[in-house]
Amino acid sequence: MSFYIFRQKTLIKGGAAALDGVPDNVDPSEWIQGKIMTAPTNKEPLMLDLSLESGVFRGAIIDGFLTLYHKKLCKVLTDFGIDNIQYFPVVLRNQETKKVEHDYMLVNIVGLLDCVDMDKSKVNWWASGMGFDFVSMEIDKAKVQGLPIFRLKDDPTKVIIDERLKQHLEKNKVLVGVQLIEPKNYSDW
Repeated sequence: MSFYIFRQKTLIKGGAAALDGVPDNVDPSEWIQGKIMTAPTNKEPLMLDLSLESGVFRGAIIDGFLTLYHKKLCKVLTDFGIDNIQYFPVVLRNQETKKVEHDYMLVNIVGLLDCVDMDKSKVNWWASGMGFDFVSMEIDKAKVQGLPIFRLKDDPTKVIIDERLKQHLEKNKVLVGVQLIEPKNYSDW
């Protein structure tokens, strides 16, 4: 089975959307740790400002400080039977016009998988020895536990989907503005 890194395509005509930071009560690093999260606000959806450099294009994913999925993508994931994602409503605000958008959800992908085959992957270790950059990556299928979408324990900023889910997303035409990269062709640089 093939796997794909699932992320926002940032170089796109019209310019990709991007967030301009997050509120003080939200720690972005908490949202990629794979643990169950509570809603970032008690009553209202979380208000997030779009970067002043954001373009007009709106795709299925907005990556960056937090991971946001378009509501259509969330529905298709739910219809597929995905049960390891929490969804929280957000409001995106244009800082200049004050116009708001309600089409995205903050997503929390629950669980981190230690499934990178480091013997088959190629990495460049940092001079400090405290980390590395991938030159290419190989996923150990036996360690995926049948999950169609997950984050990597070695690099939780990376969301991985399997071939079955990719085909389902293609069939439902929700891969707008999405970049799919086979791990063997992925490089941090």
